[in-house]
Amino acid sequence: MSAAALAAALRIEGLRLRRSPVAVLAAVLLTALVPSASVGAVALARSPHAAAPTAAKLAPYAAGDLAATHLTVCAQVLGVAALVAGGFVVASVFGRELETGTAGALFALATPRAAIALARCVVVVLWLAACVVLTVLLTVAVSAVVATGGGSGASGAWREAGRAVVSGLLGVGLALPFGAVATVTRSRLATVGALLGVVALTQVVVLLGGGAWFPYAAPSLWAGLGGPAAAAAVGVPHLLLSATVGPAAVVVVVAAWHRLTDV
Repeated sequence: MSAAALAAALRIEGLRLRRSPVAVLAAVLLTALVPSASVGAVALARSPHAAAPTAAKLAPYAAGDLAATHLTVCAQVLGVAALVAGGFVVASVFGRELETGTAGALFALATPRAAIALARCVVVVLWLAACVVLTVLLTVAVSAVVATGGGSGASGAWREAGRAVVSGLLGVGLALPFGAVATVTRSRLATVGALLGVVALTQVVVLLGGGAWFPYAAPSLWAGLGGPAAAAAVGVPHLLLSATVGPAAVVVVVAAWHRLTDV
């Protein structure tokens, strides 16, 4: 794989991703829904008019510095949202030619298929990582507007903002294995089904107490989604295990596309 071939593939795949309705929709949903949900959940938790079941569920957000709490919720939501949005994007990027039967055109290109696969992984990661960072910045901005007095715990808020970025980036990496699923199944629908299956399996693993060592559960638990005790149980080794999933998936996807056939 030459540098020139990879550079050409990056240019083409970057252009295709920017024009992808799925990628654009995923970006819009991440940057709009996550900040809204983060601020809205805290507002509801602190509202005297919240229904009792809702108030009980949102009780952890009912106290503490307002800006920091907004970013805490953002971290918890973003890890899952980045995984789901990323899974849909990856399914579309790697599954479209294989599902529609147009993958044979790839064999007529001078650019090796392995270079195309690597370029697709790179542009997807860059696109979703930019969405994650923008989502956190928008949450900070919205929080600054609605927080009384601008928010008092600046250091705590930025610490939680950093946690949100890390949680979101880990979610992006965890979406990459679905590129291998799309390659093997040659179906975007099957890939989305596998994504939803992993999300459901994650819930089961967490309920059984194995979430810390399950890569798809560790980021959200670390962000506090399972409560303070579950967050304290997640350490650097668990997060590193989650972080290795993305690079390992890239190796598998590139190898699979290197051996790809048009039948």
